[in-house]
Amino acid sequence: MKDLIRLTRPLNLLIITGTMLLMRYGVIGGNLQRGLNQLMAEVGGITRAQLELPVGYGPQMPLLDFLLLILSTVLVAAGGNVINDYFDTRIDRINRPGEVIVGRTVKRRVAMTGHAVLSGLGVLVGTYVAWHSGLLKWAAIPAFAVGALWTYSTSLKRRLIAGNVLVAVLTALVPLTVGLYELPMLHQAIEEGWIVGLPNGDRYAMEPYFRELWYWFLGFSLFAFLSTLVRELQKDMADVKGDEAEGCRTIPIVWGMKWAKAIALFHIGLILVLLLFIRSQMLRDTLSYWYIGVAIIGPLLLSAGFTYQAATRSEFNRAGAVMKVAMVMAVGYALVIRSIP
Repeated sequence: MKDLIRLTRPLNLLIITGTMLLMRYGVIGGNLQRGLNQLMAEVGGITRAQLELPVGYGPQMPLLDFLLLILSTVLVAAGGNVINDYFDTRIDRINRPGEVIVGRTVKRRVAMTGHAVLSGLGVLVGTYVAWHSGLLKWAAIPAFAVGALWTYSTSLKRRLIAGNVLVAVLTALVPLTVGLYELPMLHQAIEEGWIVGLPNGDRYAMEPYFRELWYWFLGFSLFAFLSTLVRELQKDMADVKGDEAEGCRTIPIVWGMKWAKAIALFHIGLILVLLLFIRSQMLRDTLSYWYIGVAIIGPLLLSAGFTYQAATRSEFNRAGAVMKVAMVMAVGYALVIRSIP
């Protein structure tokens, strides 16, 4: 059982869970708190406790439904991780022989059954959440993810570029999914009238945040997409030996290691340019300046340096590990949002 759990990659599942929680309570909750902060600054001399807030002020998706949405996403991702290791057994015997689980401590039929159960439950739970939320069309998200992960593991992973892009799209869907559920509900709540009462008896109608909130969600999703592309390239460069033996057509195999490094560094550079633009033009507060500069740009530059100098599997893995730190710290920025003026 322990090794079957290892196949699901619990750390990655924890990151998915944390990402979705931070999108709800950091991006949505934080921006709603910013609205109150601006109101209190305009009035002066009052605290949040003195405000008369509308009933249910905050994220609108019922907590149980939101937790089930996280569960659905985690189950689908876990199933995808299991099936990926199932089909990668021969590659892993070359790249990391001491870490192979499927076919050794976990029987192949057990791994396949585990994938089917996890993925099936993920789709069922996701479909229930979509139906109960009145957004049945989003039941397509877990179904798409299961199909995409199966296709990736069985064929696309071995094809040039396509597998990398698909994994990046699925990663970007994690934060975006929260917005697809929460923002329509928030729109409806505010349209029905969110009035904040002040201690002096004045009433203040909360203004819609939707365009700005969509920018936040799209920004986090874009970062997830680009950084995942880099991580996938770093993994491909680390796994060249096993991938080549299995006939995979990854970028470092088809175009060479120099081009693979150049493409990875280009995408890191693109992320850096976008972050610097956002920091200088949209987020001019001191906290954002230092957080983005130290906690996100710092690891990105370090990962770029490690990627440029890497020549062995362990060195490429080190570059990928630092990139994952940058990804986690970028998601953590959601905790800073409520403090932005």
